[in-house]
Amino acid sequence: MAVDWQRPGQGSEGMLVTASRTCGIRPVALFSLPMLVGSLLLAAACGPAPDAADMPGPEGEVMVGTPVPTIAGTIGGCEVGPGADCPGADFSNQDLGEIALGGRMLDEFGREGADFEEANLRGALFVSANLEGIVFERADLRDANFRLANLTKASLFGADASGADFTRATLESGEFKDANLSDANFTDAAMKGGDFTRADLSGASLRGVSLLGAFLTDADLSGADLTDANLTFADVNGTNFDGAILCNTKMADGKTSSEGCP
Repeated sequence: MAVDWQRPGQGSEGMLVTASRTCGIRPVALFSLPMLVGSLLLAAACGPAPDAADMPGPEGEVMVGTPVPTIAGTIGGCEVGPGADCPGADFSNQDLGEIALGGRMLDEFGREGADFEEANLRGALFVSANLEGIVFERADLRDANFRLANLTKASLFGADASGADFTRATLESGEFKDANLSDANFTDAAMKGGDFTRADLSGASLRGVSLLGAFLTDADLSGADLTDANLTFADVNGTNFDGAILCNTKMADGKTSSEGCP
């Protein structure tokens, strides 16, 4: 119920009480204590006010009271978890990513991404899957298919994803330190802000990718195809570009390279 108080002299001879229309009550001006009490009792019959925890927050964020869907323990016959042995498993279109609610920390509310640390997922399918915040550390992801997948903030630290397909995937702010990504296909992928320190990207297709602000320190991009790629503001200290195709490639210093164009 919304209540407006007006002191005498503000256009009324007492207190003005405006009741909510939630129960179909028309706004009415009351001037006596008995009528005020009756109005309050009537409004109370509408029931308690909604819990703030269930109300939408700023910019439509859902607050704490909203239930969070859990990740299934078994998907396509594969038991989800560290050390899973599921070569060729199909996780396409699955939601395995993290969910944060109302800006809260995940250890308080929300859901963490799935953990596939040291799992065998060679040749697995993750097409169009939500893998935000997922853990693939030291996992076997050789020849896996991540086309159109969301790998934002995912961790592939020390993983072997050689020959994997990341075409048009989102890998922004991901962790790829010491990962083997040789001969992988990243065509038109979004990779800005990712950490590829000491990663092996030799022979990889990086055509049209955005590596804006990415960390490529001591990474191996020898023989990689970086045609139309954007490396603006990337950290390329110690990066190996031997034999790489740098055709219409925007380099870290903002200059465009045409080295290697046919």
